[in-house]
Amino acid sequence: MKRRDLIKLVTMATGAALTVPLTSSMLIACSKVEPVKDSDYNPKFFNSEDFSSVQNLLNFMLPKTDSPSAVDVGVHQILDSMVGMVYSPEQKESFSVSFDFLKKYGESESQLEELKNVLSSSEENDQMTKSAFLELKQQAVAYYLSTEEIATKYFNYLPVPGKYESCISLESVGGKAWAL
Repeated sequence: MKRRDLIKLVTMATGAALTVPLTSSMLIACSKVEPVKDSDYNPKFFNSEDFSSVQNLLNFMLPKTDSPSAVDVGVHQILDSMVGMVYSPEQKESFSVSFDFLKKYGESESQLEELKNVLSSSEENDQMTKSAFLELKQQAVAYYLSTEEIATKYFNYLPVPGKYESCISLESVGGKAWAL
């Protein structure tokens, strides 16, 4: 077998291996996700207590200001759906282990204050909590910025972009950053 044929074969095998798992997540991502009332929502990964803790933690991370909070736009439901329907069993287990460090802080306002102290601490035993918080926050911010309400009302949104202009002023686009 020639080297060129081997490279083609390896490339096709790698592409196939990457495409299959992503197909299911792409199908979920392409469907429109409407936030459902929390009373009507049936969690796919979290139990009811953990789901409540996720809501409290998300309100702590992304509270309501001049834009809606993360819970107002349904980030907690998106997070639950992604972990419950897209993550592999190993990823679910890893997420569950890291979430165990955080869920005790999402039950009340005083515990959220305690979480602030843990996050500013330099203690070695607080590192897992900090890591779990950062992981959850990264996901929350990504899901928050990609929701339809935030992307269309608080960012410039152009579903079919025009020509590329490399250097433009922020004022020329209404003073808003672009939604991706």
